[in-house]
Amino acid sequence: MVATKTKPTTEIPEIAVKLSEQMITALKQYQQFSLDAAQTWAKVAATFPVAEFPAIPGAPELPSTAALTSFAFDFTTELLAAQRAFALELVSTLA
Repeated sequence: MVATKTKPTTEIPEIAVKLSEQMITALKQYQQFSLDAAQTWAKVAATFPVAEFPAIPGAPELPSTAALTSFAFDFTTELLAAQRAFALELVSTLA
């Protein structure tokens, strides 16, 4: 009789899944609160007088804040994907 070696499969515990769901829900609530506060602040700030500043040479060529934010998140997403692939391959190799 030949004994076969089997790998036990372990699922993520339900409590970990629920905790992660609760954390995401709480994060989304915090983000919505922050957006609401920022919108309120922007409405109030729009009533303040705005000083005219002299043009800064080269400033028009700068990317917008939205473009910089998108670039940063795209880069971070790629970096995280590369790290995930590396970590999974390393775990597989060492298992």
